[in-house]
Amino acid sequence: FYSGFILEHKYGLSNQTIPQWLWEGVKGTLVGLVIFIPLIAVLYYFLHQFQVWWWVPVGFIIFFFSILMARVAPVLIFPLFYKFKPVQDENLKHKILSLCDRAGVKVSNILAFNLSKTTKKANAAFTGMGKTRRIILGDTLIDNFSADEIEVVFAHELGHYKKGHIRKGILLGFFMIFTGLFVTSVFYRWTIPALGYKAVDQIEALPLFFLLFIIFNLVVMPIQNSISRKHEVQADTYALDITQKPEAFISSMEKLSKINLSDKEPNPAIEFLFYSHPSIKKRIALAKQRMNEV
Repeated sequence: FYSGFILEHKYGLSNQTIPQWLWEGVKGTLVGLVIFIPLIAVLYYFLHQFQVWWWVPVGFIIFFFSILMARVAPVLIFPLFYKFKPVQDENLKHKILSLCDRAGVKVSNILAFNLSKTTKKANAAFTGMGKTRRIILGDTLIDNFSADEIEVVFAHELGHYKKGHIRKGILLGFFMIFTGLFVTSVFYRWTIPALGYKAVDQIEALPLFFLLFIIFNLVVMPIQNSISRKHEVQADTYALDITQKPEAFISSMEKLSKINLSDKEPNPAIEFLFYSHPSIKKRIALAKQRMNEV
């Protein structure tokens, strides 16, 4: 409640009332239960049936479930939280479709969604896979950014697709899921006797399993963030190259920093450990460097 409501209101980022915040929380909890209860049941089933090698089938199930969610979330889950409608600005649509044509990417849906119902922050995304692939633009982005700025913001998202980051992310996810489950399995079996548990499938021991899995993810987070920052630089470079609008890129970064209250120049250690994106200062410096190279 403090981080999601009080802190957001303290810095003027939230548009929600308490009832609205609670209702969104209830919806999120219900969706989470529908998704994760079956996964936990599957985990427990394989823990019970294969007490040593359970992590192999569980890893495959989680991996394929993640791909399924990437396909269906834009059409089944996102609409539970936001209303989507076609972008009305013909000039903006033309810029984005022209950009997609130059990139050799076919997209039929360019949708705006009412992000402003919850926050003043701005966002855009290239979501879905296959037939569910679509461009979504937050109304906060459309209302506060110029068409050129939105074009470069979307070009960045398009860069992730063109540079194969989605495919690489899936492969990295596959590796991290199996590595995480294997490492968790090893430490889980070692830790259980010391804490007085008798078997890996003992229900009372499951919180220990999740704690160990969380610790693993915290340990590898800097590695994942380093890979993510590398991909972000590649996507920024792609956006600058395909649009040839470094000034719009710089102004969009400045606006995003202001609207989202981003730290333009975080401590290097904090950036290394916790930032999935390069700092705003570094992203602007990249754009200025590209300007000088032209």
